[in-house]
This record gives sequence, C-alpha cells and structure tokens, in this order.
Amino acid sequence: MSSVDVRHVFTTKVRPASYIDEPTVNHRRIDLNPWDLLFLRFTYMQRGLLFTKQEGTSTESINNKISHLKTSLSHTLDHFYPLAGRLAIERHKDDNTISVYIDSNFEGVELLHAIADISVEDIVSPTYVPQSLIDLLVPLNGVPNYEGQSHPLLSVQVTELNDGAIFIGCSGNHSAFDGTSFWSFMNLWSEISRSSDNRTSSPPPVFERYFIKETDCPIRLPFSYAEKMLAVRDSSNTVEASPLEKMANSEISSETTIISSLQALLAHVWTAVIRCRSSLSNDYDESRELLVSLSMNNRTKVIPPLPETYSGNSISWGMVTLKEGELLERGFSYLALLLNGVVNSHNTEKCRSFIEWIEEVYIPGSAGDTGIVGNMFIHRSSPWFNMYGNDFGWGRPIAVKTGANGKSYGATTVSPGPVEGSIDIEICLPIEVLEAMENDSQFMDAFLT
Repeated sequence: MSSVDVRHVFTTKVRPASYIDEPTVNHRRIDLNPWDLLFLRFTYMQRGLLFTKQEGTSTESINNKISHLKTSLSHTLDHFYPLAGRLAIERHKDDNTISVYIDSNFEGVELLHAIADISVEDIVSPTYVPQSLIDLLVPLNGVPNYEGQSHPLLSVQVTELNDGAIFIGCSGNHSAFDGTSFWSFMNLWSEISRSSDNRTSSPPPVFERYFIKETDCPIRLPFSYAEKMLAVRDSSNTVEASPLEKMANSEISSETTIISSLQALLAHVWTAVIRCRSSLSNDYDESRELLVSLSMNNRTKVIPPLPETYSGNSISWGMVTLKEGELLERGFSYLALLLNGVVNSHNTEKCRSFIEWIEEVYIPGSAGDTGIVGNMFIHRSSPWFNMYGNDFGWGRPIAVKTGANGKSYGATTVSPGPVEGSIDIEICLPIEVLEAMENDSQFMDAFLT
C-alpha cells in the first residue's frame, strides 16, 4: 500500500495515582539479576491489540476513551510502580565496576495519542501485512533495552484508525519484565479500566529479584566492558489432540513420550520452511547445522518455585542442533521429539545455568539488529498468555500484532488465536519462502484435516 499518514496528537507521561496524590514517596531500587541483564542489548518487546469500531466514535467519544485509559493506567501503575521508573547505573569505585538497577523514580510511563489513515481491513485482510504498517502503530522501534536510562520502561501508543477502530501498541523494556509479567500488567490494566472504582482483587506482583545467593546482589560488571556495551548514549480443561499432535505421537515408538500440540506445530512449521527453502535455493547443504531455540518459563522450575506473580525476567532457552538433511530425511516428528526432550529436561540446574553466565561477563547482542543471523529458528512468546481477554470496556481485541523489535530470519512468535483453543504463529521469512509454503500440500494439508 502507499505511504500511510500517522499524525501524533499528543504525548504525555503517566505516573502512579498514589504518587500524584503523595509526591514525596521515596524511590525504591530493584537490582537486575542475570536473567534481566541478558536482555540489555536486545530491543524493547512490542505487542499491539486491535479493537474494532465502536458505537459513538465521535471525536468527543474517542477523547473520552483515551482520557479513561490514562486514568486507569495511572491506577494500574500503583501496582506496577517500577514501570514508571528508569534504568540506572551505579559505579563502584572500590573495584571499578558498575551495577544496573531499576530506579523507581516515578518519572512516568509514556502515553501517545495518534491518528492513522488506515482501517481495520488494512491490518487484518492482507495475506502478508507489511511490517512497516505495524511499526507505525507501536512506539520505540529499534530502541535497545539499555536505553531505559533515558527512555520510559513502558511506552503506549493509542492510535485512532479512520474507520473508528483503535490500536493500542505497547513497547516494554525487556530487562524490566518478561512476557509473562507484561501480559499480567496488561490484564490488570484492562481489568481496572473495566471496573467502576479502579480497584482489583488480583494478587500483587512481586518485584524482588531472584538471586542464587544474597551476596550476588548487586551484580557487578567490569566498568570497561559496561562502558563499551551499555553507555553508547548518555542518557484444566481436556482438549482433543490436534491432527499434527496425533501424527507426531503415532510416529514415536516410546509409550512414555507424549508430544504436545505446540511442539508438533512448531516442528511442522520449521520442517516445512527447510523443505520449501531447499526447493528454492541453490545453496542447500544437507550437512549444514540448524539451530532451534525454545524459550521456557523458569518460575515453577527453580527451587523453591518463584511466585506466579514474579514480575521480572524468568526465561531460559533450550537448544536443539541438527543437520538440515537429517531433518528432511527423518521428518517433523523427529524434530518434535527433540523439542519434547528439551522441554522435559528443563529443570533447576538448567535454570541456574542462565544465572551463572554472569561469571563470564557476557551479554549477547540481539539477532534482530542484523537481519539474518546464522541458520536458526527462535521461538518466543506463548499461546498461554491472556491476550484476547484484554477488554478495556469496549470489547475484546480482534487481533494481536507484534512490532519489528527482536525479529530476524526464523524468529517465530506464538500467540493464542482469536478463537478459544487456537494458536497463531507469526514467522519472519522471505516472501518467496512463505509463498512456497502456501503451495506445499504437505504443509497445508495438516491445517485442512
């Protein structure tokens, strides 16, 4: 489509309601642990919710909705007050190191109001939605998490579409919270927005970070390394198994191994990508290694378990390596079995290994910064997050979209679908590979069963 006109109406900072009433509240320091620090050089995570046209979409009605969102956001920040803060760096002169923490200084969350010359159909109808279109609706594109020193830890853009629909695009600092805690925040915000008294019965989030030993806090990073890497700028229902799940399990001889529907679906998609890519490309090499990475929640895996409301990063990655030729020869059920093994081996020791990396003082960069990086698939997000339950008082969203941050070749975002029990998968691939997958009967037939 031709260039889209997006006009920003205003930008404001939203502080917790309690701070507005009592501005002498003391700051609170929350030291980042190694799980948080891993994300410093990655970009902000971005999600957006699309709401269809509402009755009474006059200018006054829209302004009232945005005013209500601002008020309910302020009351939500009473519970998630660190998100109104900024990242900060303490320099330790005794050993020439630094530590990174959240300064809960109540500077505020950024709220933007915008108007875009597009409609719901422009977002939901095309087979391939241009990423550039979604990027206009989500703030802080390309901003790395370490810039949370000068940027808000959460930025929200509320965009009016030309047909009266509303898109709420959010960018959250991934060193401050992960997907689980991000959607907990969104669920609470929508609950408070629906309420008549800005109250909630939900349990409070837990911000105190997990460290293996108390003496590990704060984590100290060499100043010379941190200066180079960080200071770039000054500032229980039973559900019938899916056909893919049944197929994968039928091809596995073990009676004790049960392939989940998500494992089977990811394996099916990723195998199809390699199969279709190999038919298009002259550089296919059956001996070339393929790396597959699964993100997994650590909250129930550490001992003792973390609270469900733990509001920080608690993620580990499970890795599978195999040859492209091996995958095509043995089929998707073989990859599903490998993924199943990774999930089943996710235990306390594996979780702790993602904390002990700090001894080597290595902070990885983001694959999304350089386009195609290696030969890999990276899974992120979860179909268990409550995305479609976010009703702010004018109905449930009709679509969930992701911004460009963190995307690279093979990046695979998994979300719940709009129909209960369904799953949406968004994968970043060249258009010619996606078109080949559309024409691949082995891939498409699984979705017609």
